[in-house]
Formats: sequence, C-alpha cells, structure tokens
Amino acid sequence: MKTRPSRLRRRLGIEWAGVALAASLLIVGLIHWDGLADFDNLIYDQLSDLDRPEASDDILIVAIDEDSLSAFGKWPWSRNRHAELFEKMASSESKAIAFDILLSEASDPETDLRLAKSISENPNLYLPIHLVLPGANGAEFDLKEPVSPIKESAQGLGHVNLNFDKDGMVRRTSLCFKDTSGKTWPHLMELAYRHANGNASLAFDRQSDCKQNLLLPYAARGSYTTIPYAALVNGEMPISFLRDKVILIGATAQGLGDQHPVPMRDGGTLAGVEIMANLYNALLDDNFISPLPKWLQLVLSLLPVWILLTGFWRWRPRTTIFASIALISLVLIASFGLLSMKTWFAPGAALAGLVFVYPIWGWRRLQSTSDFMDEELENFRLAKVDIPVVVTSAGPVDVVTGQAEELTHAIAHVRDLRRFITDALSNLPDPMFITGIDGKVKFVNKLAQTGIEDGSQDFALDDMLNRFVAPEDLDEVKEYLTMQAKPKELDYVDFTSLNDEVFAMRRASVVSDEGELRGYIHYLADITEVANAAQEREEVLQLLSHDMRAPQAAILALLDGQTQSETTKRIEKHARRTLALADNFVGLARIKSNEFSGEEILLSDLVIEANDSLWPLAKARNIKATIGDESEGAFILGEPSSLHRSFVNLIDNAIKYSPDSSTIQIIMRVMELDKEPYVAVSIKDEGDGISEDMLGNLFERFASDDSGSKGSVKGAGLGLNFVATVIERHGGSIRAENIADKKGIKGGAQFTVLLPLAPEPETV
Repeated sequence: MKTRPSRLRRRLGIEWAGVALAASLLIVGLIHWDGLADFDNLIYDQLSDLDRPEASDDILIVAIDEDSLSAFGKWPWSRNRHAELFEKMASSESKAIAFDILLSEASDPETDLRLAKSISENPNLYLPIHLVLPGANGAEFDLKEPVSPIKESAQGLGHVNLNFDKDGMVRRTSLCFKDTSGKTWPHLMELAYRHANGNASLAFDRQSDCKQNLLLPYAARGSYTTIPYAALVNGEMPISFLRDKVILIGATAQGLGDQHPVPMRDGGTLAGVEIMANLYNALLDDNFISPLPKWLQLVLSLLPVWILLTGFWRWRPRTTIFASIALISLVLIASFGLLSMKTWFAPGAALAGLVFVYPIWGWRRLQSTSDFMDEELENFRLAKVDIPVVVTSAGPVDVVTGQAEELTHAIAHVRDLRRFITDALSNLPDPMFITGIDGKVKFVNKLAQTGIEDGSQDFALDDMLNRFVAPEDLDEVKEYLTMQAKPKELDYVDFTSLNDEVFAMRRASVVSDEGELRGYIHYLADITEVANAAQEREEVLQLLSHDMRAPQAAILALLDGQTQSETTKRIEKHARRTLALADNFVGLARIKSNEFSGEEILLSDLVIEANDSLWPLAKARNIKATIGDESEGAFILGEPSSLHRSFVNLIDNAIKYSPDSSTIQIIMRVMELDKEPYVAVSIKDEGDGISEDMLGNLFERFASDDSGSKGSVKGAGLGLNFVATVIERHGGSIRAENIADKKGIKGGAQFTVLLPLAPEPETV
C-alpha cells in the first residue's frame, strides 16, 4: 500500500513533468518561430554597445555630404562630375575603390563614355549592382546592373543590398547571393577586400551557403576617416592622402535617402556607405558575429531551465528564488561572453523559460500541497482521538494561511497525544521497550530503563536482551525474535531473568496507518507467580502420576491371584477407581499444557486395539462387542496415546452401563460434513440410557451419573471430560444421545465421534 507522502510525491512528480514539458515546448516554439526576435535584438543592441570594434585607418570614406551638395548643386549630379573625380583618383595609388552609387539608368552617351573611360583608368574600382525586391511578374527579385559601357569598364560588380530585421534595423549582412541563373555575386566589400589583399576573406571562405547571415559589428559612430566629395574634386584635399587606402564613395547627406537604422545606443541612422565601411572593417579583422546553430541555441536555452527544474526537488523555496535570479544573470553573462567571442546566443527563449517555470511551478506545487493538506487534515479530523485542541483562527485569512493554522493545531494535538502515549507507556507495570526496523532502541519505559538513564537510545536489541535474559535462555529468546521457531498457540516466549524472575516476552509489530512496518514493541510480563504455580501443578501431577498411582497399582498387584472375598473385591474396586481418577486427571492436565503433535493413524486399528484391551472386563459380564468397519482404511492425524485412552473410556463406559450378556455395537464409517471428509465412530450400548438431566452437561468436569452402572468401578466425572478435550484437540466433535426402538422405548446410549481425515499426501 502506498503511503500518503508517496501520493503527494507522485502528484508533484506529475505536476513537475507537466511544467517541464510545457516549458520545453515553449522554448522549442520560440526558437523555431523566432518568437522573441525583438527582445533578442534589444539585448543584442545593448550588449554589442559595450564592446565596439576599432575602426581601421585603411578605410577612407569620400562622402557626398551637405557641403558637397552646396558646392555642386542639387542631386543627382551629372556623371561628368563623377568622371572628374575618377580622373583625379587615377594616380592616387589607393588599394581599392568602391563606388556606392547606382548607375543602372542610361544618361547622355558622351557623358557615359567619359565616365566609363575614367573608371577604366582606375583598375581597382568596383561598382554596385542592386536587387529590387520583389521582382516584376512574380519574380523573387530583379537584378539591376550598371549600364553599358560603364559596366564593362569596372574591375568588377558586387551587390550592396542590406538585410533588414523585423524592426527595420540593419544588423546582418550576406557576403554573397545567387541569382536565378545560379551565378554567385559577392558583396561589393568582398570584392574590394580581394583586390586589396589578393585573396578572399576568411569569413567568405567559411561560408557554406550564400543564405547565411552574419551579424555585423559596428564601430562607434564617426570612427571612420571621412572627407567631402567636393573637397577632393576641388583639390582641397591632396591626392596623396588616398595612397594605400580603401576608398568608399557614397552619399551621407540626410536628404539622399541612403540612411538606415542601426543598433547604436543613440538610436540614430547610418549612411549606407558607413555601413559598408563597418562591413569592410569586419572583413579585415574577421570579427563577424555568428549566430549559434539552432540545435545548440536550443540546448543552451533548455539547460538553465532544466537546472532550475532539477533544483525544485533539491532546494528550499528561498534558495530557488535566488537560484532563479542567478540563472537569469548567468544567461545574460553567457550571452555577453559568447558575444565577445564573436558568437551570438540569443537569450530570449532561455529567459522566457525561466520566467515561465518559476511562477507556474510555484502555483502547481502550492495547489498540490494545498489539496494534500486538505485531504490529510480531513483524515486527521476523522481519525483523531477526541481531545479538544483545534481552535478557531484569529480572523479571516486566505486558504493556505487557514490550512497552515489548522496544521499548527493538528501538530499541537499530535504533540499532546504523543505526550499522553509516552506517559502511558512509561508507567506500564511491566518492562517495555520499542525498537526500530534497524534494531536500535527507540523508546524505553521506566521499568526497562532502570540503570541506563537516557542512553537507551544508543542500545541495540541485543544490549537490551543481555540486561534481562539469563544466558541459558538467550538463544531461545533470539530464536523467537527472528521468527525461526513456529509461533505457539500464544505467541510469546518465557525466560528466566538475571534476577531469577520469570518473564513472558511478547513482540508486536509497529505499523504505520498505511501498513508499513516501522519497528517492534517488546513487552515483558512478569509471570514469576504463574511460573511458580505451574511448577507446583507439575509437582502435583508427579504426585498423582507416581506417588498416588504406585500404591494403587501395588494394591492391585497384591490382590491378583488372591482368593476373592467380599473385602478384597471392595479393596480392588476402590483401588481401580482411584487409579482411573488419577489417570484421567493427569491426562487432562498434560493435554492442556502441551502443544498438539499429530501423526498419521489408521483409526480402525486404534479402535480395535482399545476394544481388545477391555475384553477381560466384557467377558467377566458376558458382554459382546461387535465392530463394523466401513471406514475404508481411513487415516487421521492424531496423538495415539490420548486417542487410545479416549476410546478406551468410551468403550469402558459402554461396558459399565450395559446389562450382563448384552451387545455393544461399534461402527466406523466415512462421511462428509460441510463438504469436508470425516471418519465417524459410533459406540452404542443396550443399557438404560443417559438421564435427561445429564445430557446437557455430560462432558463437563466431574459430571457423572453412576445410578445405572453395572460395572465394578464407578466414575468420577473426569473420563468424558477427558474424551471431549482430546476430540476437540484433534479438530473433531463428540455427541451423546439416547437411542429408542421402533416402539419408542429407550434402547441405550450412543456416543458418536467425528474426526477429520488426514489430508492426501502431496505428489512429487
């Protein structure tokens, strides 16, 4: 049977599993559908602002800014203006030039030719292509390349598309993309990097797919060296300033529409050319931030939640709240630590799991505990001893507080009850002690504690036995306690103490309300007076069985063979009467003091033997005993000696109360009673029967009616009591009745004995 705490533990286990499953599914869903992207982006922005990269001195931005617009007029400018710039830059000895202005629409042919010629004079100049999303006629995108002949004069073409997150921020970039024909277009900054360094960037080489997005680390605003477009064209800035620089030319003026939100603390925008400067800087330092793979993101998000879930079984509530706060802090610290190592762990799902688990588990645990307390308090109210200890609360409170107050009163009641039981056990009139299932003494009353003070709890069971039991009885007591011996009719063991007192030791199990063994109670009843009385009874039995029987047997031996006078006949009669009385008395006493020890007996042989032993008495009065054996060789489990004497008594009574020259009928047969097999033995005489006054108490001690006796020895009222005791000891029964003839005239007495058949032997 399961204990109530186990039911609570099982209920909490189910609740815990439900919360764990719900939290895990929540995290999986948030990661799969990117449900906390805005929150993760916010955390990313704040953390990335703590550690911004340094801007490279090799990068130079030529900005189409407000000053340039003031100098050259309204945008867009003539392409001659750009041709003039490229003609000046032809001798700059720069590493690479990226022109972030779209030239996808045709202009004046002569102007386009001049621009193409000036571009060709700069063999390190790259032009952008543009993706229009969505494309025309249902296409995913349209590709816009520079017009001819400008396209052919450039060193290469690269894409300059920006990747916008859901909140419109530019945090990610793609180093390449594939068009519908399968052609790969590197980013414009990747092309500039390759020209300046002679090889592809490490970040590009690591890419397995052009769809892979990398988080872009931004340097602080204004970190890159910037010169106005007009200053360079007008000669205000020497061309030598461009030597060994990577030149990025693009619009920075607010009105030109190339400003985009970026994750900066000030919340402002950044020009597209500055975004590309940050991208090129990341290529140089190879410090792009890679998001964790989804499977690893899932593992790291589930880990803190499962740590907290496991802690719910181990930690106290106070520890749990601090652990929750610590885990939240640890998630943020881990996210920042990985970010500093150029890896992004989005903490949103993990934090959501922690925030979800703690209150939900607290609610479910509180609800389960509250329900359990309700049930237990109700059981306590129904089962408690009627001691008025429960009091009304001081005022209106919430349910849990009310339960706590009632639990306090219940505990007070249990304390009072425990004190009551302790006092009752301590003041028992006999020694008593309680041991746990580990054999250690848990409680000792006053009489058992004598001489050991308060150190009894350190005692083992053997220590207590050594204090009470005499060495010669110690093994028998231990055998009883280990249940190696078969339990007696009364389950106890008696022993002599070290002070020569006699105790009866009884052991009882201590079980919980659910039936679980918790220990044992050992009660030592002082039976010294009873033992002394039993000793005296044994001495009396010895007196009767020897000292009183021996003279009677001697008298009968002396009279045997002597001339029978009236006096000798009377002496012999009284001697036999005294001998029979002693035998019956001793037989009764010994039967009640010994355990039953049966063996298989062929009952017909035993009855025939008992009848044969009385043949001289029957012959002396010319009485004939007939035996009808219909028992089919029935065996019983019995004690031969006591059964033989019982049937001798019954047949002797039949002879004693039968008239001379009459017949005694002994019939044995097998019968079934309540579907159980028995062997029945009936003994019928032809005497005057049993008086109606005696039928009701015929088998009681000292019940006798010798008025109809024809024998030489009168009864003392112990013979039938002995017979009834023996038959009952064998699990049988005996019945006495008067038999009438067909005319209704009394025809003698009949005794019927029922004894159960021995069970069939088991087959191997």
